[in-house]
Amino acid sequence: MGRRPSINLCWNHISISEQHNDEKFGSKFMDDVDYAYEAINYMHDFQRGKAEIRPVVEQPKMTNYFWNCHLQWPINVSKSGWISAHDLHMFSATYDSRKNSLYPFNHIIQVLAVSFQSITTKCFCNIYDLDTHSSVAVEATVREIWQRAWDPRPFFYIPNLISCPVPQQFKEKLHLAVSISTRICYNSQSAVMVRKNNSPKIEKTGIAVCVKGLDFLRDISTELVEWIEAQYLFGAEHITVYNYHVHKKIWRVLKYYEQKGMLTLVSLSLPGFSPNHVFTRSNFIWRNRQQKRRHELIPYNDCFYRHIDTHKYILIVDIDELVVPLRSKNWSEMLEEIVTEQMKLRVTSLSVSNVFKFPSKVAVSDIPEYMHMLRNRRVSKIINKKGEYGKSFTNTDSSTTVFNHFALHRQYENVLRTIYISPDLAIKLHYKSDCPIESRRHCSIFHNETVEDKSLDKFANELVKRTSRVVQLLNLV
Repeated sequence: MGRRPSINLCWNHISISEQHNDEKFGSKFMDDVDYAYEAINYMHDFQRGKAEIRPVVEQPKMTNYFWNCHLQWPINVSKSGWISAHDLHMFSATYDSRKNSLYPFNHIIQVLAVSFQSITTKCFCNIYDLDTHSSVAVEATVREIWQRAWDPRPFFYIPNLISCPVPQQFKEKLHLAVSISTRICYNSQSAVMVRKNNSPKIEKTGIAVCVKGLDFLRDISTELVEWIEAQYLFGAEHITVYNYHVHKKIWRVLKYYEQKGMLTLVSLSLPGFSPNHVFTRSNFIWRNRQQKRRHELIPYNDCFYRHIDTHKYILIVDIDELVVPLRSKNWSEMLEEIVTEQMKLRVTSLSVSNVFKFPSKVAVSDIPEYMHMLRNRRVSKIINKKGEYGKSFTNTDSSTTVFNHFALHRQYENVLRTIYISPDLAIKLHYKSDCPIESRRHCSIFHNETVEDKSLDKFANELVKRTSRVVQLLNLV
């Protein structure tokens, strides 16, 4: 694979006389060189198959509670949105009573937060009982929702799952809040309300769909209606959508489904020093692809934790993607055929293969013009390889964190790797104007070698009927 890159390649070009006189500048420059050198070495090791991969299953940890901190009560307890404390920005906290290997004798408060660069110090949770004004501090476990193999560079806001073991005395508490600090018994002014399902436990059902932050200044309202109605035709029980800013007609669509109880709409902004003016933020998101990928993991995982007590699976998809069951009536029926009773607790992700659909010039006269997806009758002949652009049904019993395409961390050992569903059973149609940048090498093949797409035929009549009703009701055309 060639020699390991040498730092001398950089350093030999810098003479002593050329070094900046300012020691602070020189120190920062060398820090940057060290980070770049470390990242290059990591990618070199990764190519050779020797790079360290962080574990995705945790070994049991001891819990040590601090009851005598005499914590002051936080001034601000937030139900939603970012709460910042120094370089840590908390988004949400969820009470997790599922079986787990990390704290096998405890329930956990799972906090989603971002930090600028990796967290290298210990973290502590302050847990507050809002009803009795009692509190406790405990050391937390921090897991980055990222693998360095995807991009080892450190200068980003990095998504984290911070796990706080709940003491037995707090298990039955109804209203909890939590704050995070790098110092034990530190009084935090701000805390996040813990989302807890206090209703009697019922058997989990079906599939919930998760959609990352929408950022659309142009009108795609009719396309969105078609997409939403398709999700429910395929078997979605609920859809959770995160929203930065959208066109007023898109907003009208989202509020319509929210008022019907079919969709949860969650407001979203960027953390820390990231821009949040509408137009500046939109440009920032689309021009900072690697930061965008990291930011997306917060709403994905927040959506996952919203459904751990209510749904068997979540499906993370974009609104230009349709996961189509080909032989079954819906997703649940398909998964029941694939996942045997013995497999249920061991399954983490079931991945559906991707195929691209580019704009088609073939006219379809009997389908309304606003049916963007249904009117496109051509599909690439080439189905992408396993692991390329696929999307997964993720098991809410056995998974701890999710990535765009599969479950990342696991709740316990002896679980299965990602199961790949046969393209004969389901396919993910990916509607794109052009190839993603990673696939430009094969773009001409994807574009030119196409076949007729019949995958939506059995849903077509009902999809047109449902979409047309909503489009007309909301005066979208």
